[in-house]
Amino acid sequence: MRRYYLLWSAMVFVLFGGSSFALAGNNLIAGGGTTAGSWERRSASGGFLNSGTLWATRISHCAVLLPNGNTFLAGGSASGGTWEIRNATGGHVSNGTLWTTRDWAFTCSLLGNGNVLIVGGGASPATWEIRNGAGGFVSQGTLWTSRYGHSASVLSNGNVLITGGYGSSGTWEIRGTNGSLVSGTSTTGIYLWSGRSGHCSVQLNNGNMLLVGGGPGYISWELRNSSMTLISANYTWASRDGSTCTKLLNGNVLIVGGSWSPGTWEIRSSTGALVSNGNLWVGRDGHQAELQTNTGNVLITGGTVSPGTWELRSGTGALIGSGNLNASRYGHTQNEQ
Repeated sequence: MRRYYLLWSAMVFVLFGGSSFALAGNNLIAGGGTTAGSWERRSASGGFLNSGTLWATRISHCAVLLPNGNTFLAGGSASGGTWEIRNATGGHVSNGTLWTTRDWAFTCSLLGNGNVLIVGGGASPATWEIRNGAGGFVSQGTLWTSRYGHSASVLSNGNVLITGGYGSSGTWEIRGTNGSLVSGTSTTGIYLWSGRSGHCSVQLNNGNMLLVGGGPGYISWELRNSSMTLISANYTWASRDGSTCTKLLNGNVLIVGGSWSPGTWEIRSSTGALVSNGNLWVGRDGHQAELQTNTGNVLITGGTVSPGTWELRSGTGALIGSGNLNASRYGHTQNEQ
């Protein structure tokens, strides 16, 4: 599902279908690391706001911002069969049980109708399920192929593009808002340029898809159009596995860290061309990076190398600020609210 950002008196409104709400510019950072049962909130500049306890311990889980401003969290290696919803201040709203266990390397995507599509994962790699905005079960089914360590990107038409993953790293499939298979490698004969698992992907402003890194190649990117036809492919400035891809306000993409090059970042344009690159304040792998839509900066938190830290970077990659988190975090989630 596409988010439409409207700048209005320094406030950002996010439109989901026909409804909207204002983003306050704060971040809910949940679970992960040695304090997987906790959450904390940080401002767009990285400042500490408040903290609390999750309903269940979570690491390597997923989280999505819902149309009403709440955050849906699901699964994780410690509580893979559960979900919970948190409000904009971190407070507990509700909780329940997933259709099947989702322990790690799965994805959650917010659909245009406000439902959440949950795909794959180590415990249930061949399945998907849909939950509504209140956490209720909607439907479930079987993927075209098993996937964990894949990526999932919501397209401008509301469908979800699922690429790669361990065991199926050269394949892709597109799922509709009801979970049905729209198209995929099996029906088009188009395979990825390189096998990819542990990679990142993002839809660009022109509708094309940029896929970056991941095994077994680690050091490549590829650009595809909305029909998944290959436009171009080349090599990244550094090897990338477990990196984050964040689309900036100007349409470029900030690529951060990863297990092979944890201390670096690079920015790529909508053509895949290298714009700039540099070194992070500290190394990062298993981290999170979130665009701060009121400012255009990117807040980067945690990771296995430096789990107790955060840093703030501008849209050009420049370091703006850095500091310590309230707890050590890796395999956590981060959502602007």
